[in-house]
Amino acid sequence: MKKERKILFVDDDPDMLEIGGIIIKRAGYDYVSAISGPEGLAAALKHAPDLVVLDYYMPGMNGFEFLEQFVSNPDYSVLRETSVIMLTAASESDVDRHALFELGLSAFLMKPFGNRELLNIIDNVFIQNDLRLKNKELKEQVKRTEYKYQDLIENASDLIFTLNPQARLVFINRRFQSITGFEKQEWLDRSFFELIVQEDRADAERNFEKTINGKSSIFEVMVLHANGAPICLSININPIFNKGKVVGCVAIARNITEKKQLEQEIIELKNFNESIIQGMGSGLMTIDLDHKITSFNNGASEILGITSEQVLQEKLEDVFSKDDCDRLLMNIDDPEQGLLNREMELKSKNGHSIFVGFSVTPRFDTQNRRVGTIISFKDITQIKQMQFEVQRMDRLASMGVLASGIAHEIRNPLAGIKTIAQTLELEIDPDDARREYIARIVRQVNRMDDLLKTFFSYAKPRQPRREHHRLQEIVQEVTALVENRMRGQSVSYAEHYDPDLPLVYVDYYQIQQIFVNLYLNALDAMPNGGELKLEASSKIATLSRVDRRGQSFPIKSKSSLYVEVLLKDTGEGIEADVLPSIFNPFFTTKPQGAGLGLSIVYRIMTEHQGDIQVESESGKGTVFRVLLPTED
Repeated sequence: MKKERKILFVDDDPDMLEIGGIIIKRAGYDYVSAISGPEGLAAALKHAPDLVVLDYYMPGMNGFEFLEQFVSNPDYSVLRETSVIMLTAASESDVDRHALFELGLSAFLMKPFGNRELLNIIDNVFIQNDLRLKNKELKEQVKRTEYKYQDLIENASDLIFTLNPQARLVFINRRFQSITGFEKQEWLDRSFFELIVQEDRADAERNFEKTINGKSSIFEVMVLHANGAPICLSININPIFNKGKVVGCVAIARNITEKKQLEQEIIELKNFNESIIQGMGSGLMTIDLDHKITSFNNGASEILGITSEQVLQEKLEDVFSKDDCDRLLMNIDDPEQGLLNREMELKSKNGHSIFVGFSVTPRFDTQNRRVGTIISFKDITQIKQMQFEVQRMDRLASMGVLASGIAHEIRNPLAGIKTIAQTLELEIDPDDARREYIARIVRQVNRMDDLLKTFFSYAKPRQPRREHHRLQEIVQEVTALVENRMRGQSVSYAEHYDPDLPLVYVDYYQIQQIFVNLYLNALDAMPNGGELKLEASSKIATLSRVDRRGQSFPIKSKSSLYVEVLLKDTGEGIEADVLPSIFNPFFTTKPQGAGLGLSIVYRIMTEHQGDIQVESESGKGTVFRVLLPTED
């Protein structure tokens, strides 16, 4: 390392040059000498030494003049980093050391000196020079780094600023103007809170106080642009420490106005879509690939009678039966299978059952990867019920035509049989036992004729002649007909009417026929006694029908005033599997019944624009609910 260093020794004493050369060379340095000041300057230009050892007193040009020329002459500018040691035998008062050091002298050594003393000062000068050069390089690096970071800060895409403990702006980068529209010089030393809208200042002050106490903080505020437009800033503020104390804050603020607008648009779009989905009359639910229910709209809740809280994140198989799940998801994993609309009776595990028309489609994400399934469905129970009602009416009409034809064809031969039998009866002796045979023939013909009259009543019912009547009068006529039978069967009977019961707008005799049928059926169901009760009250209702599964559906959208009659018995009741069929023609559970009584009742009620429904439990009794109109 020393061999790479070159030392120039300038002295007018040859002995000193010789002795100095020996000391310096032994120490491992390169050695160059000069006998005078001018010769030393020339040698310096030629050899470019790392150090000059210079005698102060020399003839022609002393050490001071040498040093002055060495540091000031532009010819020697390449040697600016070369250190100089001054040697002198003069007293301290004879040499202006202060002036020498101001010129750039590195060290001063008094003669006489030993070899070790000379080498120590040479080594120290080199060490100091190395440190000086290193410090200079570090300063340059620091300066370059400062320029670099200052450039980065000034040209950053985010607003960067510092605050003093009083929240006044100390530094603001160039981004301030492009974000706020204000010149940054206008805001230096002004309160940061003046930028913030009044509504957000309290939150900003809380976060500033938190930072002044040594904790970082992230918050959002709204500031006003110079043109008055609102700007949303997301601010990350951190404390500045000096000797363990917070002396201010540095903050990075990002303009998130567009982001907020996009977020708001996304939220509004999401809410819009959600409101559409939740407002749909149809049910909509989505499941993931594991069949977990991920969404369940209000329509689905209303249709199925299950809340979204009950089913979200539940597996489809835990909400519906396995058979229903298999039908819902049939062929969903087969890409070749087209997904068609289908119908089914869907039963949830809470017992709710309903007819639905549904479609099932795969659900894909933005990268076209399948992430689940969309199941949309609509309650088609009313449609199914209406279809059933139409089928029932078609069946009734067909049966009516058939009954009318049969009755007409049978009554003619029956009339002939009865006439011949009665004629024969006149020709047989009154005491002849065979007259009983003829009497039986006539009774059976009469029975057949009564049955045919019932057929005619069903097949060609007359149009009701509707007038206003008191319900009590109609019921009194019926109870007079069956009161003896009620007493004979030990059936207790009670009636209750609302005091303000309105008149019913009906055909007196047809409604009487309805109650006769209902009373007789009730008495048939109580052969060993029981209780029969009639309750009548006014009611605002919407006309409805009951389908074969016992579920009602509206057939009239407008609510009207009706008289509701409840006829309750404590008889044997009707089996659940039989209940949907009791109004069908020719359906009966009685050995001698024709199965037309309740069919005629149903038809009369239909003609009156009224309604009849039944509730029954086997072994506990039956309730018929009749709605009689009060107006046309």
